[in-house]
Amino acid sequence: MITLHKYVLTAVALAFLITSCKKDDPATPDPAPVPAVSNTTLLIEHHIDDVPLTYDTLRYTNAMGHMFSVTRLEYYLSEITLLGTNGTQDLVLPGPYYINGTAGNRFDLGTLPAGEYAGATALLGLTAAMNQTDSLPNTTENINMAWPVPMGGGYHFMKFEGHFLDNGTSNGYAMHIGRNENLPVCTMPEPFTVASGGEVVLRFNLNQVFREPNVYDLSTGNYSMGSMMLMGQLRDNCANAFDIGYRP
Repeated sequence: MITLHKYVLTAVALAFLITSCKKDDPATPDPAPVPAVSNTTLLIEHHIDDVPLTYDTLRYTNAMGHMFSVTRLEYYLSEITLLGTNGTQDLVLPGPYYINGTAGNRFDLGTLPAGEYAGATALLGLTAAMNQTDSLPNTTENINMAWPVPMGGGYHFMKFEGHFLDNGTSNGYAMHIGRNENLPVCTMPEPFTVASGGEVVLRFNLNQVFREPNVYDLSTGNYSMGSMMLMGQLRDNCANAFDIGYRP
């Protein structure tokens, strides 16, 4: 028993000595802390030029000089592509993302590769593969965005509605876009840098829908759905309606 007790004390003392020497040895520094990695959020914002969107008020003026309001805004975004630069690869966020202007419109993107991006592109709507009747889950939102089968089927890419003043008279408007040939391809050339976490922010300037390259006249085209010509004008105008940035 005495001999075993002596061995135990010796082992404890030796272990303490080894631990103490290792801690004080400058040749074996403590490992560097691993930086925490946070998820990135996609945030969609809506503006009329530099003014945040407010619903149901005739306070905005478009390129034709019509005062207008917004009462409804629903659309899809898909194939959002962050364009890599300086060694960063292109990153595709396939979606689709259903957007309602009255909602928060935040989407978890997981952990994005940090680095510099040269800008982005996105589809305001759905790819041809997705734009098939009943191809999306039968949620209330998707059902309400359905495009009539007799008019080609699939889904609305955008519903943008409200009222406008024409010679002092209030009239309704409905800027609806659908069908594959009218799919807006949006370009966002603003460079940005992604770090760990933060928000990738897409800003939709609704006044651009009426501005260029086609100055859109609501008094002669307040309902676009039945006109391929009007939907084509809206498609072209929407191509420059978004910009992109990053907030840590």
